Amino acid sequence: MEPFAGADLSDASCVCLGSGRFLRAVLVPAVEAAGLKSIVFQTRGNSFPSMMYGPRKATGTYEVDTVEFDGRVLTSTHSVVAAGTLGNAEGQAAWLSLPAQLPNLRVIGVGVTEAGLASGSVAMKDLARFLFACFKANVQGPLSVINTDNMPGNGPKIHTFVTDPAVLAELQQAEEEREAFLRYLQSKVVFHSTMVDRITSQRAGNGDVPRAEPLPKKALVIEDLTGVLPPSLDQAPGVVVRRVAGEIEVDHQLKLRIANAIHTAMVYCMALGRMSDTSACIGNPLILPYIHTLYQQDILPTSRTSGVPQEEVQAVYDDWVRRLQHPQFGLSCLFVCQNASQKLGIRLLPTIAASIEAKGLPGPAFAFAVAAMLRFLTPLGAQPRFAQNVFKGEMDDLPVCQDVGHVEEGGGSSGSGSSKRIKICSESEISYAGDMKADFVVGKYDFKDGDGTVPRLLYAGKAAADAAGLVDVGSGGAAGRVAVLRQAVEKVLGLQAGLGDGNVKASPFVSLVATFYVKMVEGTPCMDVLRPLVEGSSSNSTEGGGEEEEEEEKEEEDLSRPLRLGDIAGVVTEEMRKVQVIDLHTHLFPPSHGDLMLWGIDELLTYHYLIAEYFQTAPCAMTPDRFFALSKKGQADLIWEGLFIQRSPLSEACKGVLTTLGKLGLRKELRSRDLDAVRSWFAAQDPEVYCEKVFQLAGVKYCVMTNIPFDPVEAQHWRPEKKKYSRRFRSALRVDPLLKGDWKTVSACLKEAGYPLTLEGARQYLRDWATTMQPEYLMASTPHDFHFAEKEDRGRWSSSSRNGHEHGEEGCGVTMLDTSPRGAELLEKVLIPVAKELSLPIAMKLGAHRAVNPTLRTGGDGVVTADVGDLRRLCSAYPDVKFLATFLARISQHEAAVLANKFPNLHLYGCWWYCNNPSIIREITVMRIEILGTGFTAQHSDARVLDQLLYKWTHSRRVIGEVLAEEYALVAKTGWKVTKGEVRRDVVRLLGGAYEEFMRK
Repeated sequence: MEPFAGADLSDASCVCLGSGRFLRAVLVPAVEAAGLKSIVFQTRGNSFPSMMYGPRKATGTYEVDTVEFDGRVLTSTHSVVAAGTLGNAEGQAAWLSLPAQLPNLRVIGVGVTEAGLASGSVAMKDLARFLFACFKANVQGPLSVINTDNMPGNGPKIHTFVTDPAVLAELQQAEEEREAFLRYLQSKVVFHSTMVDRITSQRAGNGDVPRAEPLPKKALVIEDLTGVLPPSLDQAPGVVVRRVAGEIEVDHQLKLRIANAIHTAMVYCMALGRMSDTSACIGNPLILPYIHTLYQQDILPTSRTSGVPQEEVQAVYDDWVRRLQHPQFGLSCLFVCQNASQKLGIRLLPTIAASIEAKGLPGPAFAFAVAAMLRFLTPLGAQPRFAQNVFKGEMDDLPVCQDVGHVEEGGGSSGSGSSKRIKICSESEISYAGDMKADFVVGKYDFKDGDGTVPRLLYAGKAAADAAGLVDVGSGGAAGRVAVLRQAVEKVLGLQAGLGDGNVKASPFVSLVATFYVKMVEGTPCMDVLRPLVEGSSSNSTEGGGEEEEEEEKEEEDLSRPLRLGDIAGVVTEEMRKVQVIDLHTHLFPPSHGDLMLWGIDELLTYHYLIAEYFQTAPCAMTPDRFFALSKKGQADLIWEGLFIQRSPLSEACKGVLTTLGKLGLRKELRSRDLDAVRSWFAAQDPEVYCEKVFQLAGVKYCVMTNIPFDPVEAQHWRPEKKKYSRRFRSALRVDPLLKGDWKTVSACLKEAGYPLTLEGARQYLRDWATTMQPEYLMASTPHDFHFAEKEDRGRWSSSSRNGHEHGEEGCGVTMLDTSPRGAELLEKVLIPVAKELSLPIAMKLGAHRAVNPTLRTGGDGVVTADVGDLRRLCSAYPDVKFLATFLARISQHEAAVLANKFPNLHLYGCWWYCNNPSIIREITVMRIEILGTGFTAQHSDARVLDQLLYKWTHSRRVIGEVLAEEYALVAKTGWKVTKGEVRRDVVRLLGGAYEEFMRK
């Protein structure tokens, strides 16, 4: 980086992070008009500095084309002092050296996309490093950080991003210096909220030159409540400075809810309809009428509640429609389609939320906009760059019976220009947004979207829907596909826009979005889905909403109508199939935890159930030592041959493998018994996508993991930095060493982490881990010899301390322990106090006898009859502590159910381990319903291998559904009428709802 001829670096008063077309068409010209000179750094790549130090070096200027409505193109030039790139080490060093060379620095421009305005993004780290360099160079400013994106409240948000502790940690400051830097930011730097508005693309044949519409009156709005902006900036063309708090929120409201919302709503269906340019809306028989419908149905009604004068709202709308119909200018639809997930939250959600509050339901036009966005974000076909978060989508088939004209990339029609002609792009492959490609003839396009979460969820949903269609035959296949696709939509809208299961008011809108999305994904072109919404008369313009309301009324009527005796079983089966279960205890891990996540055919076949079953009949020469010396594949081969080929796979564990493969659509491989083909299929799966696919196919809303802080292999995924993982997973803090009285393990962990070897040290250890993990509950599997004594016997426990307080808890808390306390003592003096303090339930699994046959490793655990009295004594002694419990021995189940009937602080869950067999599930569920009604959780999977969710929940739904149907039939025969709504309520409660109710107590 060097200054251009006749310039000096010290001349610069503005430094820009980013070199995008918008920044160069709005911010740099505004700064220049205010008499300030700029240095521009490209965030990645080298195209801008290459142009500036190549053909533009002599002048140090770049060009901007402004396209007038009469077709004239006015080219202006704008000078910069220097240019650089952050795409290499040399450029990064030059970036950080600037503050010391710029005595007149006043403005820092930030021109990055929505994706760059995020915590931990590369752009925010670059900005933080630059500000730190300003601090070190003692730049006095005051410095104005001016952003060129339309995120509401972007100034404070950028401040938050650059002061994120993780970002500050990368600056490698001493604590005192960090505090001084934060004070510098507070006193010397102002992070202005801004709003920007100028439609900008690029010159045909030269992507380095911005091509823009005429400068709007409010091209750049800056909030300046403290008066630190250079006064001359207020006089620059297109710049408006807001000095009264709250004024810029109105600007944002008008921009986001009208201009941006309309732009966002139209471009996805246009891109899918093979319209490359927004100017294709001109004369289109659907797009402009659709925009007007959207405005009338949702934007205008919700704006009435915002306090903005209606005439101002209407004026903004009229001006925006005029600008959209600029006959010589349009934006690339695909370019506008970038970062769709963030646009959903920023541009559409405010109106969706306001509409829900104002009139109960956004209209079908808005639901169509969201559905088209999700359809655009659904990867279809082969995905060669999936791992790099670059996805490939497919455009709709060309509409039939249309008078189709062709437009080139500027919007000029080669047809007659009739107002009813649909302009379809005739270009083959084009490039946009860097290395993204699109082919409007073949109908393929590349796209990116943030971190790829939403496309991956939708891809998994589509794959799961396809698998559901393969597994379920006949009409059930279609129903299964639709159900899975709807679940995918609900998941995305819950994740991105807060419109998930917990938002009851939003449920009808989400259902309508799903209805449109299913049609689009199943092959109906977006424009064909749109046509009925637009072509109806104004009195019938909410036809889609009317149909939806009729469907809702019919559904409500169906839910409240008493069921005939002969219909009960079918209704229960359907509700069991549809319910999203809560799996409240598993041993699963998310993909972020690497090898701890067990999945795939070899993990299924080497599950400890099957290892134990294999050794029942294994050849004498195959000892456990020889078996475990084999690779995982070698072990799986032996089990496959021994239990599936040489014998019929009749056990529940064997049938579970078959059900799992069938649910995944691998029936052909099953029929041919081709284990290698199954392995090949699994090898082609992406763990993140596959994980979501399994959750959707299994119908699991979320699962609770088992997280052990005493295990260093697992602990590394939580500290020093907690791994990010999907909301499908929740944590549970497992504390088995405490209940085992394994003070050796506990004290070693305390010592390693720097805690005192006292009971208070152990308590603090758990408190800190609970802060890290944010668990649902504390949990442990009790040892076979565990015993929690009566109160008078507990009082005779010998103290482990040496301070003279023989029985005092305080003494045990502050004194070094020289003997091992018993498990029951650690339960009472460590676990119970922490549970009370943090309001965390304690989940107990009782009745396992570990290592009955240690040669089989995890396959060698057995069962004992636990003393249910231990649980009774705990519930009685600590009524203010909630206990979750499950028992391993069949003989313990009746006493446990009676106990749960007597103690409201006890919740029974699941059929654990050796009880997780259909015959025993049936028996236990019948007994529990007869004693507890629906006040328990009927099942948990206890899955250790991700894929097991598929069979465990398939088998359990069937058995529990059969039991429930039989119980309803008995009730119905008394004359009591059961409704579908009541069945749905009870099914939800038995498979997770009762657990959540208990947790909220």
